[in-house]
Amino acid sequence: MPAERAIHFAIFTLLLIGLCAVSAWVCYAYLQPLILQIAGIALSWGVILLVLYAGFIKLEWQWWSQ
Repeated sequence: MPAERAIHFAIFTLLLIGLCAVSAWVCYAYLQPLILQIAGIALSWGVILLVLYAGFIKLEWQWWSQ
């Protein structure tokens, strides 16, 4: 169903943008050296993607493979 795929894509995109923005702000606000800010942002984005992917697999939302 095209509408369902669009909704799943929108959910994934909005969650990704929101969580990444919040994690980037937290890393920027609370870490002092620039290298730690960059590493913290990259690490948190990796964890966010992993959790979202695992959640979609657990819920059997496979809109990306159809």
